[in-house]
Amino acid sequence: MTSLDVSRTTQRPVPLVVQAYEAIKHRIFTVAYAPGAYLNEIAISRELGIGRTPVHLALHRLAKEGLVNVIPRKGVIVRPVSLDEVAQIIEARLVNETYCATLATRRVTRADLEAPKAILSKAQAEIDAGTGVEELMRLDQAFHSWIAKMSGNPILAELLSNLQDRAARFWFLSLSEGHHPQQVQREHLDLLQAIASKDETQAANMARAHIESFRNTILRVL
Repeated sequence: MTSLDVSRTTQRPVPLVVQAYEAIKHRIFTVAYAPGAYLNEIAISRELGIGRTPVHLALHRLAKEGLVNVIPRKGVIVRPVSLDEVAQIIEARLVNETYCATLATRRVTRADLEAPKAILSKAQAEIDAGTGVEELMRLDQAFHSWIAKMSGNPILAELLSNLQDRAARFWFLSLSEGHHPQQVQREHLDLLQAIASKDETQAANMARAHIESFRNTILRVL
């Protein structure tokens, strides 16, 4: 058996419910499914070319994650934009992400730094090209996921992943503001420099400043 044969036999198809979940979540993140919009299972099933049962299960998973609301006898709606929710997410991020940055500073190695450098290099190329915010949002999530991984604490990383998901559509709106992508890039570079220098205090300060910058921007956008 050739290596190509092995690749073909070991590669598994993505379950339909996962495909539906990722597709719907992406549309929520990028506001293709607008806040407060009703989601029709049959229409989504046709749109995605996926059966209704996987779509139904995906929507209930998204409900558990706080991205949609299931209203008895009415249906499913995209969770409306709420300033209270934004404030709560920011409070949680300020506590957890600053601590995560501190842990990453303690545990990061020189070899670990290649991944975030590549992420930020791609982000700058996207900003220079002015091609839109979807790829920038993906790279932003990748950068924050790297910091969470560097914390060495899987439970904290999982918590931060959920917070990132809850904040993603707000982040998408903030990145749509003209100057904000370059500001985010500078903040990421400053945060990475602090982590690379193993300066715990500066890393925590840069993480905090980055989150507060997001708060100021999203309040203008909303």
